Amino acid sequence: MSGEVLDVVQRLVLSAPGEVVVLVLAVAVALPAPDVDLWAIRLLHHRSILTHSVLLPLLVSWFLPELGPAAVAGVSLGVAVHLAADLLSPSHGFGRVYWPEPFQVSLGRWSALWLMLNALGASWLAVAVLPAGEAWRYLAAGVGAVAAVGYGLRKERSVLSALVALGVVAAGHAPRWWLG
Repeated sequence: MSGEVLDVVQRLVLSAPGEVVVLVLAVAVALPAPDVDLWAIRLLHHRSILTHSVLLPLLVSWFLPELGPAAVAGVSLGVAVHLAADLLSPSHGFGRVYWPEPFQVSLGRWSALWLMLNALGASWLAVAVLPAGEAWRYLAAGVGAVAAVGYGLRKERSVLSALVALGVVAAGHAPRWWLG
């Protein structure tokens, strides 16, 4: 019975409407995901180099391929928006990116570069894994834009944060625009 249920769920998830739902849910789940390091603060430190990177979307891609490309794209967009919003934090104290135990040393002034490159990488990955077709790119751009504005204004309480996140979401589409 459970095998049949899994087959039905997988067919639903991989249908076009199911993938749209998965994309939106994955963005919503992934937006706060980089801050999971707060649960293991002694081991990881806040703004861990592991959680504040493109690693989470890659892990979803590698270990949960059955969720389909919409899940990877959604997680990538959520992480990209979160990291883009974190770019505006002062690069001292918890605003820096840290190595995990046993080091717990910050990247210092390089933290902003780390966040920017990983935000751009996650945004690019979101577009790269989508199925072929303009509709998927427009959908990802729209969902990413809503996530960027919502996260920037609601969580960060900053118009500038929303604009930076919007820029990162748009930058993920740039290689396809430039390369045709």
